[in-house]
Amino acid sequence: MFRKPVIGIGALFAAALAHQASAAEDHSIYYGSRAGMHLTTVSKSGIGTASAVIVVKHTPKDAKAYCVGYEQDNSMACVKRAMAEVKVGDRVTGNCRKATWTDIYGQSFAFEGAMKSAETFVDYAVRDLKSGEILDGSSASGYPVQLTIFQQLCPGVAT
Repeated sequence: MFRKPVIGIGALFAAALAHQASAAEDHSIYYGSRAGMHLTTVSKSGIGTASAVIVVKHTPKDAKAYCVGYEQDNSMACVKRAMAEVKVGDRVTGNCRKATWTDIYGQSFAFEGAMKSAETFVDYAVRDLKSGEILDGSSASGYPVQLTIFQQLCPGVAT
């Protein structure tokens, strides 16, 4: 009898980080922190300016990356389900002069430079403008997703 291999949390976390690094290299925009949660870039304009825009689209290829990378499901049913469930905007926008941006969910953030606290493990302060809170660096806070969006809109600022 064939048994499906069990994958530990550490292996899943390592796979997610490896996938995020891969997506960052090909300039994908994320909609979440799990493996495969990325969107295809359609166009870019004004990158590095006060009116930076990256237009994105959730494609079947993106849905497949999520299904295989996170759910470990290679089926077309998973792809169809992911395509139906993922509801995101079609762009991220930024003002690189003010170091602010809006993500695909319409939430706004500000890049506040190097983190000055020794009590944190992150290099940069990213503030959620709605709540006023500084993201704590965890994937649950959205820090990796938001920092990557800012880096793509305003390259060279947070490297």
